[in-house]
Amino acid sequence: MAESSKTGLTEGEAREIHSLLIQGWAFSVFASMGAHILVWLWRPLVYGNQIVPPDWRFF
Repeated sequence: MAESSKTGLTEGEAREIHSLLIQGWAFSVFASMGAHILVWLWRPLVYGNQIVPPDWRFF
């Protein structure tokens, strides 16, 4: 009989859940980074020497 912890999971089950959590976290981090890059390409916050467009106040 497999020995379980306080959570009732075996070590193999705990490792499987941990790997799924880490994969989900990594996916969310990279998806967030991609979304931020797309927003930066659409409307950068720093325009260099240019004047900020007049419609900036709406965003």
